Amino acid sequence: MKTSLESTTRRIFLKNAGKSVVSAVIAAGASPLLLPAKQSFAGVDTVNFAYILSDHHAPMMVIAQNPVLFEEKFNMYLKPLTDGRLYDFYHEGSSICRVKMVPTKKGPDVEKLMARGSVDMAISGTQAILMSVDRGVDTKIISPVQTAGNVFVLKKNLQVKTWKEFVKHVKGSGRKMKIGIPGPHTVAAIIFRSALDHEGISYTEDAVDKSADIVFINMKGHGNLVAALNNNITQGIIGAQPYPALTIHQGIGKLILNLQDVPPAGRWQGHACCSMEASGRFLKQRPEVSQKLAELLAAGVHLTQEDKELTAKSCSTWLGVDRSVETTAMASLDYTTNPAAEWKQSVYTYAATMDRMSMFNGTLAEKRGKEVDPAAFDFSVMERAQANLKKRGFSV
Repeated sequence: MKTSLESTTRRIFLKNAGKSVVSAVIAAGASPLLLPAKQSFAGVDTVNFAYILSDHHAPMMVIAQNPVLFEEKFNMYLKPLTDGRLYDFYHEGSSICRVKMVPTKKGPDVEKLMARGSVDMAISGTQAILMSVDRGVDTKIISPVQTAGNVFVLKKNLQVKTWKEFVKHVKGSGRKMKIGIPGPHTVAAIIFRSALDHEGISYTEDAVDKSADIVFINMKGHGNLVAALNNNITQGIIGAQPYPALTIHQGIGKLILNLQDVPPAGRWQGHACCSMEASGRFLKQRPEVSQKLAELLAAGVHLTQEDKELTAKSCSTWLGVDRSVETTAMASLDYTTNPAAEWKQSVYTYAATMDRMSMFNGTLAEKRGKEVDPAAFDFSVMERAQANLKKRGFSV
């Protein structure tokens, strides 16, 4: 289904090729982040919602930029007060709450806010949420949002075109290839490291380590990956779309593979990437608000997956990248609120992999398979939201 874009321009990211302005965005929002999660603007109940500046979090961008479409199609929408930051949420004609959107650079940034009690709901990296759960943060995964969408790109001038050629090029070669990562605890980094372990390729984050095949350079955010290649900081990058696709669009990068396809075959296929979370306090204290917001987000995820042209337009405007970049990125992205068996299995794979990497030392340490469920998941709010949407005549 094709729909028109109802949007006002929001050029907040990558206005200049290879230059990130995420830090400016975060700086602009620094003071509000210090406020407690439950705020009032002239007595209005406000929900703080954090997300990452990536098309992995496209549903919020699609919802925020298309109020007319969502009102007509689902009888609920976000009315912009401050474009890109502050919205009033209307559900079946009634004002439910105010939504303050909080932009971040990567999943661990979202989790710092959640741990401080500065946000109520968020979309974050699944692995980052698991780390919060392990550390005892009062948060739960309430729904999947997006799967896959992380890719591996090398500089265009390198004589390497495939994963097999990459392995042959770096393994035991003494070349010390530098690879830019958004952060050591991001989805992309965990998957890539597991693939290197499988191949017997050594790696380090210590630039003076002379023995490793790969040196990881922490670019501290997905948006900074473009600068890693543009400024010759690294020879390759791994991370979330659209930034790898942007380097290809600029002619400096080339796709090696989607990270869901790294060996061993099938381990990461269709892997969980970004998920929706909510604090336990928010779910208990404001069950009606959380359910209605879950309805809006379920509708947003549905439309994001159903109409990739609309999604590409929305992400292009919100992130300030060329639409063709987003069109390319959409080919590697899927959106869903269905915690299918395959999705759950990929979360269990994360947990086991992260535990083996000594990333857990609390609640999730040594947990395997369904042992993860009680601590990590609470799908009840999304299940109620889906049931109410069905009752209202919407199938999402």
